[in-house]
Amino acid sequence: MIGARHSDVIVVGGGLLGLFSALMLAERGRSVRLLEAGAVGREASWAGGGILWPLYAWRYPPAVQAMAALGRELYPELCAKLQRETGCDPQYRRSGMRVADAHAEAGAWCRRH
Repeated sequence: MIGARHSDVIVVGGGLLGLFSALMLAERGRSVRLLEAGAVGREASWAGGGILWPLYAWRYPPAVQAMAALGRELYPELCAKLQRETGCDPQYRRSGMRVADAHAEAGAWCRRH
């Protein structure tokens, strides 16, 4: 576009995932333009409620469970880094989850994890 600054990457959405993506890309030497229609970190980020593990995780294939486990392990440091670098507080708090309709399959999975 005429008059537009050049960016290697355009990230659409300034929620937590958009901010994380922009930060990681910038750290890898890419010039990043972040586009957000509303307030940064205040739109869909709040709707997810900070859920890192899929609901009914025991029903997902092992590959999905492994990906979620890695994400859960990396997430606290990513949140701290995001706050340091951008000032946006993801308000991460480690907590648990109660599944009201859990059954034996869920109990066995929870004991392993």
